[in-house]
Amino acid sequence: MMSGLGFGLALAALFAANNPETVQALLVRSGWPVQFIHYATNGLGLLILGLIVFYLMNVVRLVKPRTTGRLDSAGLIVGAVAAIAVSNLDQAHLQSGLQYAGFESPADVLTFAQARTSDIANIDWTSVVPVSSSPK
Repeated sequence: MMSGLGFGLALAALFAANNPETVQALLVRSGWPVQFIHYATNGLGLLILGLIVFYLMNVVRLVKPRTTGRLDSAGLIVGAVAAIAVSNLDQAHLQSGLQYAGFESPADVLTFAQARTSDIANIDWTSVVPVSSSPK
């Protein structure tokens, strides 16, 4: 699960850094006010810098010998390395992988993720109750 999280975060950051015009178009299409687009792109830049620091701290945690639970961050690092490898693939390989998954372009993946997020947002959270399996 942590490898998937590391992969997703790194791939999203690489996509945003390499395609700022596409990100701006997606923000406008999703309803972001046009006069505030530069704030959003500056915020994305800050988030990318924070993500770089986050990954560097996890690398330090991984290689430091006396850190307890140091292998816990290995999944994040493996996912980030996989995302870097995927982002350096040939366009033909990337396009065939997207078509295999049922998408036409990387923007379709983001549209699918946005639709799934709206499905999750429609949950009636007042009916959710915490449950514990430990005896009282």
